[in-house]
Amino acid sequence: MLSHNGTNIHPQPQPPQPPQQLPRPHSTPVKRRRRTGNGPSARACPHCGRTFKRTEHLERHVRTHTKEKPFICRCGAAFARRDLLTRHQRIAFHEDGSESPEGQSEPDSGENHSPVEADLAAAVSLSGMSVDHWAQQPPVSSADLYPMAVPRNGALVDASYQQSLLTDQFYENGNQDAVGFDAHFREFANFLDGVGLPAEWSPYFHGPDRENEVPDSTVKESREGTATPGARNSRTRPGTPFSSWLPSAPTGNRISEALPDTNHRSIDTESQPYRVSEEQRFRLNASIETFRDLLGPEFKFPSRHALTRYMTSFFEGFHSHMPFIHTPTWRISEHSLELILGLAAVGAQYCFEHRMSERLFHAGKVIMLERLVHESDKFGARAGSSLNLHSASPQRRESRGIQERDWGSWEPVETVRALIALMGYATWEPKVSLMQEAFALQTLLAQVLREIGLHEENESELSSEKNSPQASWHAWVRKESTRRAKLIAFSFMHTHSIAYNVYPVLRSNEVGLRLPCSTGEWKAQTACQWQIARREAGKQQLFFQDALSLLLRNTDGTAPVDPIPTPLGNYILLHGLLQRIYIVRDLSLPVMDHSASLPSEEVDKLERGLRSWTAGWQQAPESSLDPNNENGPIPFTSSSLLGLAYVRIYLHLGPYRLLETRDPVRIAKAISRSPAVERSSGVTTALLYTAHMLSIPVRLGVDRVARSQAFFWSVRHSLSGLECAVLLSKWLSSLPVSTSSTPLSDSEDRILHWVRCIVEEAYDVVDFEDDGLETPTDRDPASLSLAVLKIWAHFFKSNTQWPFINIIGKSLEKYRELLMHNRPQRVT
Repeated sequence: MLSHNGTNIHPQPQPPQPPQQLPRPHSTPVKRRRRTGNGPSARACPHCGRTFKRTEHLERHVRTHTKEKPFICRCGAAFARRDLLTRHQRIAFHEDGSESPEGQSEPDSGENHSPVEADLAAAVSLSGMSVDHWAQQPPVSSADLYPMAVPRNGALVDASYQQSLLTDQFYENGNQDAVGFDAHFREFANFLDGVGLPAEWSPYFHGPDRENEVPDSTVKESREGTATPGARNSRTRPGTPFSSWLPSAPTGNRISEALPDTNHRSIDTESQPYRVSEEQRFRLNASIETFRDLLGPEFKFPSRHALTRYMTSFFEGFHSHMPFIHTPTWRISEHSLELILGLAAVGAQYCFEHRMSERLFHAGKVIMLERLVHESDKFGARAGSSLNLHSASPQRRESRGIQERDWGSWEPVETVRALIALMGYATWEPKVSLMQEAFALQTLLAQVLREIGLHEENESELSSEKNSPQASWHAWVRKESTRRAKLIAFSFMHTHSIAYNVYPVLRSNEVGLRLPCSTGEWKAQTACQWQIARREAGKQQLFFQDALSLLLRNTDGTAPVDPIPTPLGNYILLHGLLQRIYIVRDLSLPVMDHSASLPSEEVDKLERGLRSWTAGWQQAPESSLDPNNENGPIPFTSSSLLGLAYVRIYLHLGPYRLLETRDPVRIAKAISRSPAVERSSGVTTALLYTAHMLSIPVRLGVDRVARSQAFFWSVRHSLSGLECAVLLSKWLSSLPVSTSSTPLSDSEDRILHWVRCIVEEAYDVVDFEDDGLETPTDRDPASLSLAVLKIWAHFFKSNTQWPFINIIGKSLEKYRELLMHNRPQRVT
């Protein structure tokens, strides 16, 4: 039988336990040893390895993995524990079929349940949330019920997130029933949080004021050492019906209808892996406070709801294009503060919260640079020389009396990840100052990568037969995550070269890493799934340099790389091929003409390499041109970079874009000075890809894609689209003059017809801004040239994710205006 706060009145026979003592005011704290799980009494969970000292606790914990619910009510509701079933029966009045809600309720310590309590408990039951959470949580201190932020001087800060504290006298004055009553509010607050209402805005926190005493920290430490901490691991928190219908309200004190076992309103916590708890946010904020002298008094750490929003947006948006963090094992508490701020900055950008994203970027950059000074012995002189931070030396900090920093979890590769995230934000911002910071971070990232090494680590940890599957999996995760972080850093730095025509700061011959593992291995959620995927993968992936060499040496256009690279591996290889185009052209400039045409033998080698790459891409099981590919958008992104590679073989547009100026007029004038496109059999392949690039947004809906492209259309698509638009436009504008002497080939005629169909489709459905130019149905090549630019400009200008893409759209619009102005003359 249960009391209203979920505790047993007649408990099951259990081994005696020492009573838990709450700290009395001004008393010596009670010391408790943390549960280490060592010794003969330790009992380990076969799923996660957590240890327990009591068998019933282990069995209860195991059921959180297996989802087993052996205790079933006659109404169909199932529970993992008998006392939870009893509690459900009491709330739903199943214990006596004749009992009415107006009748006498069951006694508890001589008191009756209030109608408000019964209504609230019914609402919690209807919400479909797991009630296991109440019984799984150990007794919590008042600090965990109402976390507060304590800064350096001990004063209370961040008032918008403060909650009332339960004083020790409150517990001692016989108010346990009130605490149990508050437990209902706590669960209902979790429910409100799940549907978008923060707990601090719920009725739970609007009660009478309580004394703001900070409880003894040893009680919290003792609680953290218990077997099943409630807030330490967010995956043990109850699910919330965030994406389902809200429950209907109960009538009076009666449950309106029985809830069958098939009710799936409760969402498993695995569906919200990026949710930030209040305790996690509290700890992050406490760490932030130790850097307050660097951040300034105006910086305010986001709420846990904002952090959850930013983390979710980062992983579902940005990270899907560059997966360098292992999401199945992601725990926010296990990563550095600067990385979390960097991820949050990008996530805020995806949430269209631009001011907050810039604040988070600057905070993350400052802490990251301070970290590099603090850990300078791990990076060497070259990375240290890139930092002009002598004013922030430890001696200067000590002289100013600044408290010790809370550095938290860190390893050198964390700096690589943080730099990727910070660069990912700053690289595409419209402010020139932020773009310049991105270049400084790029230089620093290259130095850090060279210092920590771009070669494979020792595989002894994985090959050891003494390791358990769980230990082997975690060792593999660490190694693969490190490899991916370095490879994606290489590819993103090369994206700088693509966008801004700068010499690659990290060359392919410096990368001594294997290509990324198979998608199945990377996405495995457990050690068992990983072992199965690893056996299915068979061979290890080749080293990056070996695979790139095979592509360039291949002569028959087949896929020479075995095993077939994964989508991310193909993406990295394509960056290697693009880098070769840049370097070969750069080396050929002194002896070639002003158009910087590539030597014919190099063109043949590059085209063979691209054909071999395409053959391998087509054979990869995850490859698809579907933007909503369940395996992620990387294959779709790679197809756009493939078109860019063919365009760059025949059009040297790099120095004629000036994207770093962020000025559409200057960009347009520079493009108008770029070399003309010469008709040839070789350029036909590039034209096919440019027409294909144009057809994608037209087929999917130009405005639809432009306004919802965050999750599959990356900035790299826009960079490719810009050069494809210019090449196709230049080729079309050259036809009226060149066809008078050289008729169109069959291939060229088909491409022209295809472009005409695409343009007509776009003009039928897209709401263009009226520029007064008539568009006849039978379009001549010169009009098609302008129409291609108009479609691309409209597409880029409609983007709502990155302002940088809007700049590309405005630049193409200005370039089109220049061509229209010169149209009576010769269009080049």
